[in-house]
Amino acid sequence: MTLRYDLHCHSLASDGALSPAALVARAAEQGVQLLALTDHDTLAGLPEARAAAQQHGVTLVPGIELSVDWQGRELHLVGLDMDPEHPAMRALVASQQQARETRARQIGARLDRAAGMALSYDKAAALAGTPAPGRPWFARMLVTEGKVRDEAHAFNRFLKQGQAAFVRTPWASLTEAVTVVREAGGVAAIAHPVRYGLTRRKLRQLLAEFCDAGGQALEVALPRMSPPQQQLMVECLRDFPLHASGGSDFHTPAQLWLELGRVPPFPPGVQPVWELFRTPLPAAAAVPPVTAAP
Repeated sequence: MTLRYDLHCHSLASDGALSPAALVARAAEQGVQLLALTDHDTLAGLPEARAAAQQHGVTLVPGIELSVDWQGRELHLVGLDMDPEHPAMRALVASQQQARETRARQIGARLDRAAGMALSYDKAAALAGTPAPGRPWFARMLVTEGKVRDEAHAFNRFLKQGQAAFVRTPWASLTEAVTVVREAGGVAAIAHPVRYGLTRRKLRQLLAEFCDAGGQALEVALPRMSPPQQQLMVECLRDFPLHASGGSDFHTPAQLWLELGRVPPFPPGVQPVWELFRTPLPAAAAVPPVTAAP
């Protein structure tokens, strides 16, 4: 018996399509035993997810995906199994949310000019149900307003770096975010490292600084990685003192190529990140080999 896990997914509390309760229910339907809800820069979905996990017999690990700055690049850091009520974590989340709201208002103002719209920020905030909507909510709003064909078109025309409505955000530094996750009793993991377009040299530099700051894990089990990317992750785990993590990065059932718990196996012989958790684990976690469901 192997442990079916998913340590990276999103709900309506950030930019996902399902409520936290519906997300947990779907995970249970997929046989997920160990789940981390990792919404972007918010802990708002955790109470609802926790209640649903108890109802469905899923072990829920408190999580968050933090946007961070490293050498002028935006990277993502997953915090796992931390105390959501820790003062340092609450303060960081409040700061990140303020940065998100400031960015959202600036995006809205730029869209009003670039797309010939009015009240872009208000419309995106109403759609998201938050004063700090992320870019996916602006993309959905642009689709609703008939300004673009689909969300990908919205990013390519207005929202991605280099386009008229892109706004760089003053995120917490990588070191600051790692420090807060550790202070809150959690495990810090670099999220989807193959998506940043880093050279091998830059990736190794990132991981060296991450480990020096107290980072403990690397997401190496991710859907749709190429064989060269998989081999690169094996080399990173070999060369740095990091545990292996992974998840689907599920956002919506509309992404037919993704599903909760559908995570590739860990490379042989790695140390799974849940060895560092304080949360009691499902019995399957103690049964080798450590793999995820195909």
